[in-house]
Amino acid sequence: MKFYMFSFEHYVFIASPFIVLIFMLLLTKKTSTEKNREIGIFLSIFAIIVLLLRNLEIFVTNRFAFNIELLPLQICHFANFVLFIAFLKKDQIWFNFALILNLPAAFVSILFANSLSHYETILTFRGFAYIVGHMLLVTLPLWAYFRGFIKLDFYYLRKTFLIVFILFLLSILINNGLYLISNQYANYFYSLKPESGTPLELFFDWGQEWMLFGFFKFNGLYLLLTAILGAAVMSVMYLLLFKFQQKNVA
Repeated sequence: MKFYMFSFEHYVFIASPFIVLIFMLLLTKKTSTEKNREIGIFLSIFAIIVLLLRNLEIFVTNRFAFNIELLPLQICHFANFVLFIAFLKKDQIWFNFALILNLPAAFVSILFANSLSHYETILTFRGFAYIVGHMLLVTLPLWAYFRGFIKLDFYYLRKTFLIVFILFLLSILINNGLYLISNQYANYFYSLKPESGTPLELFFDWGQEWMLFGFFKFNGLYLLLTAILGAAVMSVMYLLLFKFQQKNVA
């Protein structure tokens, strides 16, 4: 089964996180907070297992050779562990991180699922992992928000922004540093180049890629504009959810 962008199957994929969210909200309407937390932990572990099995498939397919995709440092891979830690520790910074960064990043990967169209068929475990993994990364933070696990205030917003900024800078170093170790460039946080088929390609084209020390690649304008757009998306999303939370508390 071949995947095509903005086909009927793609629209179903786009709607799937919200359909699952509605079912989860209905099914857990009268469930206790602790039981809901256990559900969150279970689904987070399930998402991590799916990711690990995906990586195992890549490892076996590549004849047990190292591949940078095996490191779970991409936003939507790292996000599975963020959700698990958030539910496990009931930590607001991790919850805010999952809601404000992981959720929009995962939804963008659903909306611009161009990488799925490169598969011969999506009826493989990698196709399953992409679809189910990204769906859960959108559904679970929203479900946690509506079930009262996530409390929004500007203290956690500042902390979240600081962590994201540090990780974004580190990703530039890691993406280039891995080239020295494995002779492969990584693209964690998409700080090396944009995902194909996304509007971020425009930012990349506006800038110029520079090479330092014979291996260190970066596109300054792309990095700056991506950081500004990311901060804007996070801020707008936070304000909307904050206003909704305040309205319901009142």
